[in-house]
Amino acid sequence: MLPPYDVFMFGLTRSDYTLSSVSVAWAKEWAKSNRVFYIDRPYSFKDVKHEWRNPAFKRKLKALFLGRDIYHTIQFEQCSFIQVTPLISLPLNFLPEGKIYNWLNRYNNYVVNRVIKQIIKDYQVKNYIFFNSFHPVLCPYVPAFIKPRPLASIYQSLDEISEEPYIARHGIHAEEIAMKGCDIAIGTSTKLCERHAWAHHREVHLLANAADYDTFENAINKPFEKPAEFYDFTKPVIIYTGHYSDLRLDHELVKKITEAFTDYEILFVGTYVESDLHKYGLDKISNLHFIGSRLIEQLPAYLKYSKVAVIPYKSNSLTAGIYPLKINEYLAAGIPCVSSNFSKDIAAFADVIYLADTHEQFIECIKKALKENPQEQLAKRMQVAKDNSWRMRIKKLEGIIENFVDSK
Repeated sequence: MLPPYDVFMFGLTRSDYTLSSVSVAWAKEWAKSNRVFYIDRPYSFKDVKHEWRNPAFKRKLKALFLGRDIYHTIQFEQCSFIQVTPLISLPLNFLPEGKIYNWLNRYNNYVVNRVIKQIIKDYQVKNYIFFNSFHPVLCPYVPAFIKPRPLASIYQSLDEISEEPYIARHGIHAEEIAMKGCDIAIGTSTKLCERHAWAHHREVHLLANAADYDTFENAINKPFEKPAEFYDFTKPVIIYTGHYSDLRLDHELVKKITEAFTDYEILFVGTYVESDLHKYGLDKISNLHFIGSRLIEQLPAYLKYSKVAVIPYKSNSLTAGIYPLKINEYLAAGIPCVSSNFSKDIAAFADVIYLADTHEQFIECIKKALKENPQEQLAKRMQVAKDNSWRMRIKKLEGIIENFVDSK
């Protein structure tokens, strides 16, 4: 059995990110039973310029420039964790690989290592787990000079990093180092685990994305008021939640959905790039709506008042390695879901969602989903989501960590 331990979470996503986030979801669930320190990805001077007008950001200035007031408790309905803000970092992604980049990146790694040492000292940490969620460029594992050593340094691969242009620049090589140096490697999809296991000759454990079940089952159990946008709609809603990614979303399929279902409003809730909408003419479609991001606690209300949820992804080398976070959220909310058949992992949900191999099949699946009686599938969908909860993922990971500790 593992001794009592703290969790140091560090990832590409910051702790106050407004959309569903894998690392934040892990941290929130772990915080129900353990003390969790969420080390935010360091802000660079470029980030400061972008965030300067944000009131929540101004609270972090002492931490960024003076290394003071670095801790802030973030409270959720059932738990809380400690947000940790490192010193300001250098914007280096534009630099090519080489001596200059490596030398300057030592400073960026220093600011993360510095707060790890500070947390250990300030909170008298004895046992801890370090979890790096898809940020291999910075502190992919805890360096040997930091004492005490973690029970385990874990690196999590979320996506096919070579297909993400921004982080691929330095991330491909960095992820190789992360996979070789971490104690435990995990991946969120079958393809990622298979590829890393083959490339790095090591065991890579599958821990797929899960659902914040307690939050999303509220779509069934709580009498939410309709979101404001729904009062402006005169038609029922087909919904997608999450970032509208040019790399993942099938724009032609989205257009065909709007054309086939003119009697419905097609609603995208999440961040997007304005130029993508202009590029593909999506901003000119009258029944297609992009409303930006909403807090995760607000999403169940949007799902509750929608008829069908969709995942219209492309089928390519990037999506083949994706286990979408939103699938278990949709299932926990009990809403019928139609998805492209883009990966082995999404195909595993064939019993509880509608899967389509072509655009034509996708349209037909939506028609079937709109005709079904959701109550007939409700219990089955919610049970699948419950089996894929973050608590179940933590139990599985604790077993892996326990085996690792015993082997040492």
